[in-house]
Amino acid sequence: MDAHGPGSSPDHVIADRGWRRWFGLAFLALALIGLWQVPWLGWLVYPFRVFGTFVHELSHGLAAIATGGDFVRFAVSPDLSGVAHSAGGLRMIVASAGYIGSAVFGGALLVLHARLLSSRTLLFGLGVVFGLLCLLFVRNLFGVAAALAITFALGAAAMKLNLAMRDLLVDVLALQLILDGYDSLFTVFALSRQGGVRSDAETMADLTWLPATWWALIWMLVSTAILLAALRLAVRR
Repeated sequence: MDAHGPGSSPDHVIADRGWRRWFGLAFLALALIGLWQVPWLGWLVYPFRVFGTFVHELSHGLAAIATGGDFVRFAVSPDLSGVAHSAGGLRMIVASAGYIGSAVFGGALLVLHARLLSSRTLLFGLGVVFGLLCLLFVRNLFGVAAALAITFALGAAAMKLNLAMRDLLVDVLALQLILDGYDSLFTVFALSRQGGVRSDAETMADLTWLPATWWALIWMLVSTAILLAALRLAVRR
């Protein structure tokens, strides 16, 4: 006799949990995108978007180092803009690395959380690495203050939050980074109306024959592919 009864086998339970995980992360991703677009609710995700800006600018600098250049410094502003100064390296890779690097890092964070490391370990490790990189490269007052606050918050979260809240925090951080590619499209349209401020997409347009909007769409599609791949790995048995 089947000890589990109909519809309650271990495989069925695991599959059900997998689907719940899929829908939970998909809903969280849509909620984050929605909150970006509602000004009076933006404060709810502001700390996460500041964190995303840090990772975006660090990705530019690390791409410069990886392609033979140097990472000089970077700055992050309260309006969520940032600028990374590098020397040498492959310009096309460096220019694209902000959005692509953020998405890759977010995807890796999601998969590591699901298959290898606990949320407490990830938050501790993330805080240490984030703090060291910012200590080495950030060079403006707001950037220093925000980096210290985020480093402290990651460590405190690892120590003080319960398991469910730690897991949720890691998921939000990971999805925020992956969805950075979607933000590229919003940024291109916003800056095209303002004028006077250059985006990564416009830099890529100068280096290639594709217009800035196309690059924003490409980064959005890449972010979607990374999100789907990360979700598949995260929920796979």
